[in-house]
Amino acid sequence: MFSVKILTAYPEMFPGVLGHSIIGKALKEKKWFLEIVNLHDFGYDERNSIDDIPFGGGPGMIIRPDVVEKAVNFVDKISNKPSHLIYMSPSGKTLKQTDLIEFSKIDQIVILCGRFEGVDARAIEEIGFQEVSIGDYITAGGEVAAQVLVEGCIRLLPGVLGHPESVLEESFSNNLLEYPQYTRPQVWTDAQNKEHYVPDILLSGHHEEIKEWRNNKSIEKTKINRPDLLNKNKKEQKYNE
Repeated sequence: MFSVKILTAYPEMFPGVLGHSIIGKALKEKKWFLEIVNLHDFGYDERNSIDDIPFGGGPGMIIRPDVVEKAVNFVDKISNKPSHLIYMSPSGKTLKQTDLIEFSKIDQIVILCGRFEGVDARAIEEIGFQEVSIGDYITAGGEVAAQVLVEGCIRLLPGVLGHPESVLEESFSNNLLEYPQYTRPQVWTDAQNKEHYVPDILLSGHHEEIKEWRNNKSIEKTKINRPDLLNKNKKEQKYNE
């Protein structure tokens, strides 16, 4: 079973979104396992403090390496399987769909959620955390980022999605963004009384033509919103020639 252990200063933030919808349903059905580890249980003083002032000066506080080490050792002690360690950090490598695919194949991941001004670099380097970022922006802590990563992994597990083939057609599955989708009503009249129609091709019943239309729309959308993905496709094709 895919196992996730979260190291956090705010355990009450979990399961959060991970307890809802298909991800929460899969958790209840024991298709994956979640355990929250409170960093304050490994605090260094009578107040269970986990942070301290940065050497060299500067604002904010830093999570201490001894606290992180004790938390990781605790996880190792209660686990019967090896762990892949991940630290959610804006300084890390940007998370991609290919990363989620690889993470979802691992038996157990342990995610450290940073807070304050971050975590002592010695803990990250010496304990062996992989630094992962969800984008070029800053949040108050790593808890939301951890939930993004975990949800992305869980939906890839066998039996979680009702239609497994949908994973194959999603954005980034082939370095293209997903084609636009439409549903009822066939003619939508908006609040300004303007009518909007579903493209005729989707009502035609010609599956091969629909497939070609969707592929063209994916390319068109990628060209507008993420041209870097098309460049990546070209590089990969050239490499494979």
